[in-house]
Amino acid sequence: MTEFPPFDADRLRSLNHVTEPDPRNACFVSIDDETGHFSPLTIQGQHDDIATVVLHAGVPEDVAAQLETTKNLYLYAWFVYRFYPVAQHHALTCLELGLRTRFWGDIRAKAVPCHGKKPMLRDLLQFAISTGAVTNQGFAAWHEIVWERARYRVEQERFRRMVAENITSMVWDESLVRVTAEDESVDYVGILLDTIPKIRNDYAHGSTNLHNQGLHTIRIVAEIINQLFAAPA
Repeated sequence: MTEFPPFDADRLRSLNHVTEPDPRNACFVSIDDETGHFSPLTIQGQHDDIATVVLHAGVPEDVAAQLETTKNLYLYAWFVYRFYPVAQHHALTCLELGLRTRFWGDIRAKAVPCHGKKPMLRDLLQFAISTGAVTNQGFAAWHEIVWERARYRVEQERFRRMVAENITSMVWDESLVRVTAEDESVDYVGILLDTIPKIRNDYAHGSTNLHNQGLHTIRIVAEIINQLFAAPA
């Protein structure tokens, strides 16, 4: 009778434990936005989340294939928790590949400003932003932030009116919210330019980070890559 070593999620799996979920995933729950109910995370939920990350057909296959690898790493982190940061790191290498592919002609023509022998991730991302290839409007998170800023502003305006006019109650109407230029002044691409290279460099130089928060980064990378290449009509 074959004896297998005890299960250790941080070591090479024995064959009888290959498909066991990493127990650390059981430490987290999902929250239903409508009901507020908590429920355990599932592999189905993990798959559903990462399946929403999609590149359009205009992205070159070499780039798209690498992001599919990222997605599989994230999915299989259900079984190996330490795959989460690996997936995040791989997503950022996909981003640099996408930027180099998109601006290869500019790189060869030395049109991309850089601080070394060749442009690195930050140089390429800054070039993409400065040329308008990547804009705030291309990110779902930017639209959400802008809407929340507008909503909060209107809420405060109505609250001040209630206080000034001694009104005890007021019906809230979402149609009153109007987005202004001030609401849209959030420099989301500037935030990404400051943070993304730092995260990538942290991984590239050796990191012991262990977390399951890479999905947001993967989505951002996909949104950048989708902006870099023209989608088919």
